[in-house]
Amino acid sequence: MPEAAPPATPAPVPPQAAEPATRPALVEALGGKRGLIDSGLPAVVFVFVNSVVQAFTARDTALRAALVGAVVTGVGIVVLRLVRKETLQQAISGFLGLAIAVFFAARSGEARGFFLPGIFINIAYGTVFLGSALLGRPIVGVIYAAVEGLDKRWREDTRLRRAFAVATIGWAVVFASRAVVQSVLYVMDRPGLLAAAKLLMGWPLTIAAVALTVAYVKRARARVS
Repeated sequence: MPEAAPPATPAPVPPQAAEPATRPALVEALGGKRGLIDSGLPAVVFVFVNSVVQAFTARDTALRAALVGAVVTGVGIVVLRLVRKETLQQAISGFLGLAIAVFFAARSGEARGFFLPGIFINIAYGTVFLGSALLGRPIVGVIYAAVEGLDKRWREDTRLRRAFAVATIGWAVVFASRAVVQSVLYVMDRPGLLAAAKLLMGWPLTIAAVALTVAYVKRARARVS
């Protein structure tokens, strides 16, 4: 994550002026719009192919066809990024996540296994974010400071550090909600609903969480200044 160059003068940048640039920067830092396609589209193809093929053939055959469809989609996304000379960071990370999901599904022999790594990842993220807030090193503060070019003195301000801790706990709740909803659907063996939950609780929820985070931190910084 690139860190903005410090200003030439010590005069602080008003939070109101920094907010328009902060929101998209935070969104990109948390996955960006490409993350929706790179991670979401293969899952949609997987569920679609599995449902269609399973209506005519055996479950194992449908699963194999769905896995092939997901992998082909993932490779297509990477190739498209190369052709368009776009950054490959999201595409490659998405493809690595896809490879893990394919492994879990193939290993378990069940379509729902495709979504199990995502559940584990959300649990891990939620735990790390919550732990960082409880330890007084809120991850949201680190990300926000890097995007905004803030120095480390924000850690010394009790009110600002508390605001970042609250925001970090909020993100832990976001990850936890994803894990809980998808875990319930996993137990119910509903891969179609798992794919829908992955999409609806992915990019849209991230956008809402970023907007709330920026607004909350902006208000906290205004009170501090």
